[in-house]
Amino acid sequence: MAALFFLFFLFASQSSAVPNARARDFSNAKVEWKALENAPFIQIADYKEIQLTIHCAKIDLTAPGLTIQMLPQKSASQEACYVEDFCKKNGSLLAFNTTPFYVMDGGRKKRHATAGLCINQGQVNSRPLGSYCALAFYGFEDGAKFSSRKAKIFATQTDKEIKDAYYAAGGFWQILKDKKIIQFKELRDSRTAVGLDKDGQTLYVIAVEGESPSKSAGLSYMECAEFFLALGCENAMEFDGGSSTQFCVNGKSALGYKNYVKVPALLAFALEH
Repeated sequence: MAALFFLFFLFASQSSAVPNARARDFSNAKVEWKALENAPFIQIADYKEIQLTIHCAKIDLTAPGLTIQMLPQKSASQEACYVEDFCKKNGSLLAFNTTPFYVMDGGRKKRHATAGLCINQGQVNSRPLGSYCALAFYGFEDGAKFSSRKAKIFATQTDKEIKDAYYAAGGFWQILKDKKIIQFKELRDSRTAVGLDKDGQTLYVIAVEGESPSKSAGLSYMECAEFFLALGCENAMEFDGGSSTQFCVNGKSALGYKNYVKVPALLAFALEH
């Protein structure tokens, strides 16, 4: 039964996708970064073209005081929320949705379950799926040197190296590997995706609007990969997109429309108390 609900989720998450009219070219794209006043190690930007809005973030993972917050917070958690509400409650500087999920109708109360790997503070809260990718963080344990922190993208969530991650979030598929774009079907939609520089110490996040195509038509996976190349990334991957896409800065959604989807999986960055 769970597999049935997951298949329904996959169909629903792509149902608003539209074919490319013409692939976008980001080879000359320029992003104007602006550091957050309360946390200069996080830079944000809005990149806009005709019928396209991309919200961007650039995070120095080695910055002293940077901490990670994550859902799910415990094994088999069915908690779901709006990313914006999570930020306001936990004082997050930046947050976005991550792992795909499915919803089981429990009558008056719907139950959410993540579909893929989630590791929070070294604890595996959701089992891995070998056919999907993951973003893993290392060096965030208590006592570890800030300079040792880094992240890595894995094409499969069952890679043996992931077991040593302190945080990890599963997604869909890797779209950029060693600066080479991986081919996918060309469908545009809202997207949540991340990329890494060569050293894995700078994390790039994008949230592409696509729920109102007349204003912003979204991007295909390959167009996302092109954009990450323009940002200077060597590797990149997709998280859950479509109507699940959420991106919040300092407790406020950056999207140009209201999001009505609660998610059980997210990543957030905050200042150490």
